Amino acid sequence: MTEVAASGERISWGGFEASFWAVLLTVFGGESMWPVSDGGPRTPSGTGPTYWSPDARQRYFDSRDALRAEVDDRARQAAGDPAGHLAELVRLQHVLTVRSAVYWVDRTHLFAERVRPLFDEGVDLARRLSRHNPAEGPRALAGALIERSAFRIAVRELGPALDDFREALSHLGEAI
Repeated sequence: MTEVAASGERISWGGFEASFWAVLLTVFGGESMWPVSDGGPRTPSGTGPTYWSPDARQRYFDSRDALRAEVDDRARQAAGDPAGHLAELVRLQHVLTVRSAVYWVDRTHLFAERVRPLFDEGVDLARRLSRHNPAEGPRALAGALIERSAFRIAVRELGPALDDFREALSHLGEAI
């Protein structure tokens, strides 16, 4: 990663990196973290949205509005009681970020612009959690930094991706 950050990727993959990365996001940030099940079809794990049924895709992406409202509500609660609400805010914001990244990945001209603020918000929230909860916070911060690092790789921001990855490793050391 250090070499690629210094010299750039030798091979252009034509934007496929982001698509492959989005499939991985659905595996690790899927239904179990914030289900959208109301008896309808579920999104199949390990496949891209183009392979989902239209109903499953619609329900998954429509859930972003409810998630945004829940994140905003939890943020208000966390402002007054960080110990009671900040960890859940970090978790919900992560789910919103994943679903938004998967939604925007095929809209390449808007992808980075629409998703970057969500990854930045996730890192900022995890930093707050790390200050308020030294037991759980460093691991959450490392996770948020690794995810933002992967996002930055997908949008070819290799130097900042390496910086995030290095910082994440330092927080993982604190979490052990």
